[in-house]
Amino acid sequence: MDPFKYINSLSLFGTDAGYKPGLARIKRLLHYLGNPHHNLKIIHLAGTNGKGSTAAILERIYREAGYKTALYSSPHYFHFNERIKINGRACSTYELAEIVQEVEAAAEKLKSENYAEPSFFEVVTAIAFKYFKQHEPDIVILETGLGGRLDATNVIKKSLLSIITNISLEHRKFLGNTAAEIAAEKAGIIKQNSKVLTAVEQKEALKVIRAKAAAQNSKFMDLKEEYQLIKAEGNLQKNNLSLKKFGKKENKYKLSLLGEHQAVNAALALRAVEELTAEFPLKQKDIRAALADIYWPGRMEKIAEKPLIFLDGAHNPAAFKELAKNINNSSDEFKNLHLVFSVLKDKDLNAILEELTVFKTRVKFYLAENNSFRTISLNNLVKAVKVGKFEHRSFSSVADASSKALANAELDDLIIAAGSFNTVFEAGIEFMSKMIRGGENE
Repeated sequence: MDPFKYINSLSLFGTDAGYKPGLARIKRLLHYLGNPHHNLKIIHLAGTNGKGSTAAILERIYREAGYKTALYSSPHYFHFNERIKINGRACSTYELAEIVQEVEAAAEKLKSENYAEPSFFEVVTAIAFKYFKQHEPDIVILETGLGGRLDATNVIKKSLLSIITNISLEHRKFLGNTAAEIAAEKAGIIKQNSKVLTAVEQKEALKVIRAKAAAQNSKFMDLKEEYQLIKAEGNLQKNNLSLKKFGKKENKYKLSLLGEHQAVNAALALRAVEELTAEFPLKQKDIRAALADIYWPGRMEKIAEKPLIFLDGAHNPAAFKELAKNINNSSDEFKNLHLVFSVLKDKDLNAILEELTVFKTRVKFYLAENNSFRTISLNNLVKAVKVGKFEHRSFSSVADASSKALANAELDDLIIAAGSFNTVFEAGIEFMSKMIRGGENE
């Protein structure tokens, strides 16, 4: 059986007919699978940006310490299977096929009860829970897909700890138009008599999260009230993390994930493991080894030196703000910037481009439509870039754009592919194929 035939046939948000947001359908689907989500020990993460990196850091720390880990994350980068991992290894297609058969049969039962067909994310979440139950991990790192309150992962009844990384105004159609409204959706993952840790900065959003924690009788932890210093210093080659809790000595770590923004993600992960140390003891040597050896593809990922080539999945204004900051912090390391750029049509393109006006160095855009059905049209992309008066060229594909960027770049230049994970993946394939063949020029 080909499990991907069924998975890829599913609608992103479920069939329109009869579909209403909520957890009833995923609960019923899991019921037919034996409720595999029950009794798992879970750290649950929500947030606009950073939750994937924070989840990766947590998983790597616990794995280094000898615990059997499970990680559920999205989107996938290389292959669907990597959404679902045990001890850092993606679910095998053989096991996936067996579980998909069960899930598809359960979905048919749902339809016989007049439920609409499950959405893509509901099915994948059910697959993940079933896979994790079979492998009996010590701890599960569970990342939400969209929002929190009505996200399919929020079917869990309890968690060891909830983490809300940050909030920016995205997915307003589903989550709300203000930071407070979006915070209410994210805070929906906070469980009764549990704990919540957040790095959210907006006062109105923090107020909502704090109130939700109080209503759930859960311990509330604000990261900036936990640490006196959270700082990453580095460049496009290395990253050094400095953390100091109030009343404690400063700790320094080598962090394999590049970018100033990773300091907060690492601090969230370290405060989380500290909070759970009674049940999951850790040694400092394991934490240090883990932080220095995290592989999280497509997040400020360096794939070549001369010229410097980075892949970054920045896809919204907040992420591009961090990307621009990281590039500006290292502007003395390269001469010109070549940006392979393609975004999805539901993103705030004008706000993204506004974040890119701060580049200290000359930037040239290489524009294309990526392969996602959600990609913005090249025509609209070009119009927006013209308004911003950016130097640019248009191409028929991300691969062609990437090839031209590589051909134009000098050895002391920087090439970045960004805009979505589709863009990053397509660009990465082209860069690697050209470099393997010896860097053909056009």
